[in-house]
Amino acid sequence: MPAPPRLLAKLTRPRLHGAVARERLFVQLDQARKRRSAICVVGPPGAGKTTLVASWLDARGAKGIWYQVDAGDTDLATFFHYLGQAAGAYARKGQVSMPALTPEYLTDIEGFSRRFFRELFSRLPGDAVLVLDNYQEVGPEQALHELIALAVDEVPPGMVLVAISRRDPPDRYVRLIANEHVERVDWDQLKLSLDEARAIASERMEITAGELERLHATSGGWAAGLTLLLEGCRRNGTASADLPEDRIAIFDYFAVQIFARVPEATQRFLVSTAFLPQVPVSIARELTGNETADAILDDLYRRHLFTHRRPGAEPVYWYHALFRTFLKAQAGSVLGADHIGEILSRAARLLEANGMSDDAFELFREARDWPAATRLIERRAGDLLAHGRGQTLREWILTLPSDSLEAHPWVRYWLGISLIPVDPPGSRRPLEHAYAQFEALGEPSGQALTASGIIDSYVFEWADFRPMKRWVERWKR
Repeated sequence: MPAPPRLLAKLTRPRLHGAVARERLFVQLDQARKRRSAICVVGPPGAGKTTLVASWLDARGAKGIWYQVDAGDTDLATFFHYLGQAAGAYARKGQVSMPALTPEYLTDIEGFSRRFFRELFSRLPGDAVLVLDNYQEVGPEQALHELIALAVDEVPPGMVLVAISRRDPPDRYVRLIANEHVERVDWDQLKLSLDEARAIASERMEITAGELERLHATSGGWAAGLTLLLEGCRRNGTASADLPEDRIAIFDYFAVQIFARVPEATQRFLVSTAFLPQVPVSIARELTGNETADAILDDLYRRHLFTHRRPGAEPVYWYHALFRTFLKAQAGSVLGADHIGEILSRAARLLEANGMSDDAFELFREARDWPAATRLIERRAGDLLAHGRGQTLREWILTLPSDSLEAHPWVRYWLGISLIPVDPPGSRRPLEHAYAQFEALGEPSGQALTASGIIDSYVFEWADFRPMKRWVERWKR
């Protein structure tokens, strides 16, 4: 029997180790929280955005929801599904779950969204904070931004919505900004002051005032740059390291200052676990066979080397996007290109066994392990549709090569079923094809269910019912 789902990193506030309190920005956030409905924290990767907001919430003892946005949230039903899961932590005894964006709400998504956020905010503590981290992962053209802009209007006094992003807010927020509902904390404010750089350095090593001033100037106030420079100094015993001007060249700096200096077994561990969006210690150990998994991850976390942690009975870690991207880029040379697919598939199976189906499918897709991806679709399709996530199901199915569709009529069946609420005529082509396949295979249950789906498509379309007659006759057989 599969293990119960873990709390996703997607819904987890990072637990910080020795983070420096940036009081000047805490004061700005405090003031914004009192007079604004929303705060946008905008800056480049590694600017310390997430650390700033998480440490501020820790310092103020604030409760609420931390939601890490990813590309899957372009499916609005997926966004509401996971946000509803996060709200479960505040559900009172006997209270029903948050609603799902199922097909009956698709004609008025904005109305559904307003009602959802009103209900969500009513369940949270009166001074709660809703954080949307990695907000840039959803493109500016996506409808999610319009719904978040509407949600800002629903934020009650005392609460605040915080968006953390590498990009400026999309144009849809112009009205909110003009009406002074949104406070901005941008790159100029995020840059480390000399005092903040001194506090960060003192946590790591002894350094002279002159050396610190040079490192601060070299990093340009960039938190990630200062961290890497300090790591280089700690390892080399000197402050002679220079940071590349182009942040893309940070990959080379990672390689020199961190990666190349760890044992080969640790390198293999790091690149293997980088394929996991979150890294529970038990899964990391099983994936890599490395019994020191906990020690490796804990060391990175305590040294502030781009690794976050969620506490619990079993610690769960995840890598900063910069570090994870770098590690994945090293996988071919460390593991061998021929072994990457094997690692991906093994990681996907471990994730699936622990209830992380979305992440598992992405790894199966990346590994091009289509048989495993197909089996996952067949197991999860009904649950995805029950939560209104037909768009995600269609995206999964349409990722498969054509021969997988030909060999698996149930996958084609689910494709057709997912289309009924949004495109009734378009649903009939995959359903009719699936029916023919079931008929050829002699599967009466498949034939009956597919015929029922085709009948439903005519009911949803509510136009010409005459073609439905032959499917009613087939269904009666």
